[in-house]
Amino acid sequence: MSHPEQEPNQNLSDQALAAGAIATGAAVGAGVSATVGGMGLAVAGTAVGIGAAPVAAAGAVIGSAAYGAKKAIETQDATAIGAVVVGAGVGAGASAVVGGMGLAVAGTAVGVTMAPVAAVGAVVGLAGYGLFKLFAGDQ
Repeated sequence: MSHPEQEPNQNLSDQALAAGAIATGAAVGAGVSATVGGMGLAVAGTAVGIGAAPVAAAGAVIGSAAYGAKKAIETQDATAIGAVVVGAGVGAGASAVVGGMGLAVAGTAVGVTMAPVAAVGAVVGLAGYGLFKLFAGDQ
């Protein structure tokens, strides 16, 4: 059991770890965008270009998910599994509703099926769990 005087320092280091994971993810996302260049997303008969900001935001989400995974393992919190399952369900549902999607990267395009969209939903769910743990201050 931790002592009350140690908890603020632990919480501060946890906040720094979360901020570092999120910032690192955003930086990696921006780096990927700068390296790869022109990307686009085709959904429901229309296509849009993806610039650096959305890719950096995706990196920040991945950083938050990594922090969430660390907290779930560290505290043995099974509610993280619920967040992953709900996120995957939302992703699969969105894919079912929207239908045909594609991703264009570096001069080539690929179709995006339900499985990758569900996986992205699972990561977003875990990222939400990580942010909840960060702001709730749970140890």
